[in-house]
Amino acid sequence: MSDRHIEKLIARASQGDAAAFGRVYDLYVDRVFAFARSRVRTIQDAEDLTEVAFTKAWQAIGSYDDRGLPFTAWLFRIARNAVIDSHRKSERQPETVDISAAAALQDSLRVEDEVIMRLDSEHVRAALRELTEEQASVIIMRFMWDMSLKDVADALGKTEGAVKAMQHRAVRSLATLLGKEADEDDS
Repeated sequence: MSDRHIEKLIARASQGDAAAFGRVYDLYVDRVFAFARSRVRTIQDAEDLTEVAFTKAWQAIGSYDDRGLPFTAWLFRIARNAVIDSHRKSERQPETVDISAAAALQDSLRVEDEVIMRLDSEHVRAALRELTEEQASVIIMRFMWDMSLKDVADALGKTEGAVKAMQHRAVRSLATLLGKEADEDDS
């Protein structure tokens, strides 16, 4: 579906067209679910968070205004806030990762390619849950949602340089976490 067609659907949805919002839902539900799934332990929790995110999006779509921020960034913020709210309610805060061991990695491009190839695996989802909320968000937006640095920066309210640095640290942390899991699997 072309960007122009999607923009028209979003415009119709923002004027209360439920059928148009249903089409928008169909286009983005897998991305939102994949994000939620990467941040929680169970499929049921991810399904619940996906429902919460789209309910909030439907309630707020009338106030959506492009203003240079792509719809995917707007939707991602809603999904991310739903995940954060869920963590707060359940008093389960994501753990931060000590990335000092990642300094030994030499080839970050190779590591990045490895992370992309394994992004759908349960090991990666588990590793993503170990990252900080912002690091996981950057990884998901950049590699799963295929968003540009600028769009990710806009979605997170950060500069492109800050997002680039977060992405680099997150990829290295993921590589370290995945390496530990691989070592444990070999034992």
